[in-house]
Amino acid sequence: MKKLGVVFGCMLGILNAQAQQNADSVSAKPIPRKVKNVILMIGDGTGLAQWSAAQSKVPQKLHVFSLAEYLGLSLTSSSNNYITDSGAGATALSIGEKTFNYAIGVKSDSTPSFTLSELLHVKGKSTGLVASCGLTHATPASFYAHQPSRKMEKEIANDFYSGFIDVAIGGDYSLFDSSKLQKAGYDKFICSATPLQNIESTKFIAFYDTAKHPKKFMDGRGPFLRDASLCAIKNLNKNKNGFFLMIEGSQIDWGGHENDFNYVVSETLDFDSTIATVVEWAKKDGETLVIITADHETGGLALNGYDKNTKQAIGAWTTKQHTGIPVPVFAVGPGGELFGGVYENNEIFHKIMSLFP
Repeated sequence: MKKLGVVFGCMLGILNAQAQQNADSVSAKPIPRKVKNVILMIGDGTGLAQWSAAQSKVPQKLHVFSLAEYLGLSLTSSSNNYITDSGAGATALSIGEKTFNYAIGVKSDSTPSFTLSELLHVKGKSTGLVASCGLTHATPASFYAHQPSRKMEKEIANDFYSGFIDVAIGGDYSLFDSSKLQKAGYDKFICSATPLQNIESTKFIAFYDTAKHPKKFMDGRGPFLRDASLCAIKNLNKNKNGFFLMIEGSQIDWGGHENDFNYVVSETLDFDSTIATVVEWAKKDGETLVIITADHETGGLALNGYDKNTKQAIGAWTTKQHTGIPVPVFAVGPGGELFGGVYENNEIFHKIMSLFP
């Protein structure tokens, strides 16, 4: 897609101007506390039913419920379909505009648009991505790549070398070229050889292993998402100007597509555990806003009762695809009051950018 590359290259010269314009376009309430860092946590495919299903499995209140200070609802339709896909859903969050299904970091007319990661990087902040899937998958890709289709994995990986992401942890080892990563200034790690807690680098990419995607939590992935999030935070926080980090609980969506109730519950509980750790760090920091939401709901999950033998809710599915059900937005920390109410998903971008005029 040379044409896209040329267009995007030309746009780099006006990046600062667009960043200021995006911030000025939002009429936001005064922020009573300073926001230095933003952590956007996306539970792919996670609606209220998924959260409720996970809650039915444990006796204590979920961390997302007990820690949230503000609650909103996000409307998820794409520009060309009532039912969004993850590409359009994540891109709306990352560029502030509705776009067509399968789009990655481009507007509805297919022209590239700067992402939150790129805009905040230019403002001097470090940027990061953590996912329990491949790093070229739709949601993480939407924060650094600019392609008309999420299926263009090689082109998406090639966009990564532009360097707007400082820290990336996930899958897709085989799609990233070691020489290009080195030329772009990245250290490269494989987590089985270098434990996440041992990584000390302000610009790196780390892979769960050499497979395309990390394992399911049920199959022994362990606290990878939590540990990867802490690793990213530790290294991004070395920047005195702050950071932006997107963390995705990726496989909740996959369980929904398979209509696998236990898969959904286990992945949601893993995501909730990660939320607890991230929010604990953010509260101690005092200048970090944590936003927890989803790109869409998957499976049309309904909870029709409670099974005393399995000690969890009884789930029923209406589809193996996404639905148009609004998804919750939870916020914790300074600036969180902006995220109450009901609004279109692309407004989350503008709310975040209004924090950094």
